Amino acid sequence: MTRRASVAADYRTEGVPNSTDEKKVSVPVRAYRVTGRVQGVGFRWFTSRAAKELGVSGTVYNHSDGSVRVHVRGALTLLNQLETILARGPVAGKVEAVERVEPSQTVKADGFRIERTP
Repeated sequence: MTRRASVAADYRTEGVPNSTDEKKVSVPVRAYRVTGRVQGVGFRWFTSRAAKELGVSGTVYNHSDGSVRVHVRGALTLLNQLETILARGPVAGKVEAVERVEPSQTVKADGFRIERTP
């Protein structure tokens, strides 16, 4: 399995209102492109379950190129844990690479969802 990080910044942040005051708190956001045997093997459900257990928000969907895309937001330690879990993948899958990519969408802070292929 190969893990490639983007040459750009390790992560970007999005401002989220802080309930204790009116300032916005920066929350790290990452996106991943996962390749290998990752479609038709329960990878999206595997990812959703892991993300919910970690308490990160975001989405996962099958991409038309055969990869799975994951967009997440949360504490860096949790994003790092999720990246490790993605690299392992479900039993029926075979992850070849987890590549950090530039997020192509805003990640909402209201839980984790499996989305349809765009």
